Amino acid sequence: MTEPDHQKIMGAWADIVRTQEWDRMADVVNEDALFEYPQSGERFRGIANIRATFENYPGLEPETSELEEIIGGASYALTPNYTLVTVDGSGERGTSIIRVRYPDGSRWWAVNLYRLRDGKIAHVRAFFAPEFEPPDWRRPFHDAETAG
Repeated sequence: MTEPDHQKIMGAWADIVRTQEWDRMADVVNEDALFEYPQSGERFRGIANIRATFENYPGLEPETSELEEIIGGASYALTPNYTLVTVDGSGERGTSIIRVRYPDGSRWWAVNLYRLRDGKIAHVRAFFAPEFEPPDWRRPFHDAETAG
């Protein structure tokens, strides 16, 4: 059995969300997949329910790309709502970090702990947190490469 290409699979998922081409979701998500949001206690089972949560998200509009500095001087192509920053995976398990910009303009980070089955996403546990300014008291302890 060949090792799944985590970057390719999660990159395709990010592209689907970014372009809102929901009819492509079955290309990378198993029919019986489970998406969990532990912070809110929500669980979405099956591709129809997962797709519906994205299709019905209030205020999502087709997006355009722009360039934005995210981490320590590195530039990434950033879209208004979903940017895959990094993927780390081996075997059927992996982690992806995503930058999310919501329709209200707020910026969040998401960490997805995921499991693949047959080269597609079978299970995701997604954790979300908004961006925030670091408190002044921590400034003396920052790594030299810390942005800001």
